[in-house]
Formats: sequence, structure tokens, C-alpha cells
Amino acid sequence: MAKTKRGKGLWNIPSKSRGTCPICLSTRIKLLYSATNSDGKTVTVCKKCSSVNAKTADKAASTVNLGFRRKLRRKLNQQKQKV
Repeated sequence: MAKTKRGKGLWNIPSKSRGTCPICLSTRIKLLYSATNSDGKTVTVCKKCSSVNAKTADKAASTVNLGFRRKLRRKLNQQKQKV
């Protein structure tokens, strides 16, 4: 496969599929995998968190309104503790 074709589909996804993982709170990481919580809702997660069970996926923090910067990690940890 030519190197120019690798990851071509990511260019059409908003922010090229990068964001903050709601489970491990890693910032600026590719969110290409999905995890299902106990309610049946799917959450997009990173590769490390793709094999989590439903109980762990329930504890996922909402990262919709937060950016990529590491200084927001404190806010993410506070959100995760509330859940």
C-alpha cells in the first residue's frame, strides 16, 4: 500500500478523529475505537481503552466541551470523580 493512501479517511472526520479519551483522559489521541456501556450506548475511545468492560465504560467522563490542552486535565479528573 502506498504511504499516500494511509489514513486518508481520517481527513473527512472532524478534527481528524483526534480528541480526549473519556476513559483514560489521554489528550490529542486518535479516537477510532468504540466501547459499549451497560445502557447500550457506544463511546468512542482510544486503542488502549478499546477492550474495557461495560462497568468501566460507565465511568467515562464527558469531553464534549473541553479542548485538547493538558491544562484541562484537572477539570477532566474532577468530572470523572463526580461520575
